[in-house]
Amino acid sequence: MAMKTVYEIGTMLEIARGLLPLEQEITLSLHDRGPAAPLEIAVRVLKFPDEVAKPIADLREKRVVEVSEMPGASYGKSFVALTPQGEHLANLLRDDAFVKEMAQPDVASDSQPAPDPRQQEVELLQKLGDLAERNGDLAKASTYYEQALETTRKLQTPDDPS
Repeated sequence: MAMKTVYEIGTMLEIARGLLPLEQEITLSLHDRGPAAPLEIAVRVLKFPDEVAKPIADLREKRVVEVSEMPGASYGKSFVALTPQGEHLANLLRDDAFVKEMAQPDVASDSQPAPDPRQQEVELLQKLGDLAERNGDLAKASTYYEQALETTRKLQTPDDPS
């Protein structure tokens, strides 16, 4: 993974984690055996041509492959090749450390703690107070604001067993 590239490992991890097994297989096939027509790709991965059409389109959307037209071709006019990003991704998919990292859950999405329900209650009470105030019901707004204040005070004091 020490290879220098314009694509950061984090971006590559995100792309790799989003690949279906067939998309990975197609990427590695194009890396190992070179560009090919969709029919040949289907043969390489032991699938029917219609089974590889969507994965190829998805890989193209992810900028892993590029599809070019071959005028005068006898079996379809499309030609699929890896982009530079796809080449780099294929190299990473062969790297054991990258594959282990890929298997790990995305820490960034799990790093935020779950919101405190009491804090959510405060925010909801404040919103209800704002809504009541806008509707002209100042007594009800005052009640909501007082409840929000009381809950906020409870949040700021250590949990009391009583």
